[in-house]
Amino acid sequence: MTNFFPWARAGLIVLLVVFGGRILYLKAELEEVRAAHEAACQARDQWKAAAAAYEHEAKAQAENARMCIDRESRAAHNAAERAAVMAKVKPRPRDPSEKKEVIDDETRHRAVLRLNRPL
Repeated sequence: MTNFFPWARAGLIVLLVVFGGRILYLKAELEEVRAAHEAACQARDQWKAAAAAYEHEAKAQAENARMCIDRESRAAHNAAERAAVMAKVKPRPRDPSEKKEVIDDETRHRAVLRLNRPL
């Protein structure tokens, strides 16, 4: 029995050294994993910021497209109204009193061209 204690003590010391080494190894591995995790978190934050910027830009482009479509729709509607008005115009000869009070044909024609120009 007396021989057992020195062997047990030696075995315990060996186990402590082995487990201590294992703890140091796992601690170093944990630090590597933590560093990799921190790098991944930074990359994630950068991608989130980039995605937010692209989302904001996409929303702005969508709003611009909607406004452009609205403008084109209004312009087409106005052109159709103008064409409908011009289609109903019936020329007639002017009487002598109108010739003195109303503007001449050339001026009227230039005014119509100006009003009908593309937007």
